[in-house]
Amino acid sequence: MKITSPKGNFKIIQTIKNRDELLILGSWNDIISQFESDRTFLVNKSEGLFGIYLSKKECNQFINQLMMSIDYNEWEDFRMEEVSSFKRYIA
Repeated sequence: MKITSPKGNFKIIQTIKNRDELLILGSWNDIISQFESDRTFLVNKSEGLFGIYLSKKECNQFINQLMMSIDYNEWEDFRMEEVSSFKRYIA
């Protein structure tokens, strides 16, 4: 799932190894504005892509927090889209 919001752009991917674990991908600034930087790791240097692993419960809290922090005039900037199967990252 891709999330585009005033708080940042994120991709959420289910890991294969652990069905309760999700990988959140985004730029350094987007990731550290929402999560602790010590949990963040580099995924792809050339794309400036960083990631963080979350449980499904943590991810649910993250999405709820994003939605609750949206001001009434920012709703048109919030989008959730399905991730294309062409460019998936192996976690």
